[in-house]
Amino acid sequence: MAFEIKFRIWDKAQKEFISKGITVTQHGKLLKFNQEVTNPENYRLLAFTNMLDKYDKEIFEEDIIEHTVAQAGTISQLVGIVRYDASRALFYLDDAKKLPLSELFSIRKLGNPYENSVLYDLYVKKQSS
Repeated sequence: MAFEIKFRIWDKAQKEFISKGITVTQHGKLLKFNQEVTNPENYRLLAFTNMLDKYDKEIFEEDIIEHTVAQAGTISQLVGIVRYDASRALFYLDDAKKLPLSELFSIRKLGNPYENSVLYDLYVKKQSS
């Protein structure tokens, strides 16, 4: 299985994901129409996890997902934010257990905090806890 390196890029000023004209170099610099971006702090790079949810939706860093947990004879749904841990080189779910994404099953992508105000409120709440 090939590992695909892919990002989506959030433009903080325009409040939208950019899909055309922007490139990430192998050194992590942003180019917009082949010119180095002078204000990289206005952009947020979100890495593709190389995973799809149960409906074949791509899961990216900072997406908010729900997954099924079976424990002690009960089944429950937990919600968390997808994070990347550089020290362990893995994506994990930012919930109480901080489980690696690869250990979760029945994942459903709820969306991302940038395009959904309800999910944004959850994201902000998780950031401050």
